[in-house]
Amino acid sequence: MPLVVGEDSDAGADLATELLSLPSPDHRFILCVDSYQVVIPGSESVEVGGEPDSRCSLIDMRDTTEVVLQFCGTSCGNHWGCWLSPTSFAVGGWNNADDFGQWKQGGLSLYSLRDSSVTEYQTRIVSEESYRAYEAAWHGWLLKRYQVWMRSRRAT
Repeated sequence: MPLVVGEDSDAGADLATELLSLPSPDHRFILCVDSYQVVIPGSESVEVGGEPDSRCSLIDMRDTTEVVLQFCGTSCGNHWGCWLSPTSFAVGGWNNADDFGQWKQGGLSLYSLRDSSVTEYQTRIVSEESYRAYEAAWHGWLLKRYQVWMRSRRAT
């Protein structure tokens, strides 16, 4: 999906869509990790914001349909995803493990389109301080995706 920024569009939301939308190996599906995010690039980093909610979906380009895979409020979010094959993919994220946001828990969901199943895994609960290392790694992943995307735009 090429990034098209028009007069009425939100460039940060468009960039987030570009970075967090992953086409399947056969290009039939697009895994949209979190359509509520906004990404603003900096010189050495990317800032992430947008809605406090998180929404992960799968778009079928052939049937022109969209299925919401995961939705959550302010106490959780989806960060990344990857295709494992043309019919299976993974989505990773986090959730608060307490009412005050001092403890976090990671999650991994493995989806199979072939048998319409999802298998979910949860990490042990970690402190907010320990979670910061994961969050820094996620920002690094997003920054690398942005840098690759920028190189591909310069090449065209």
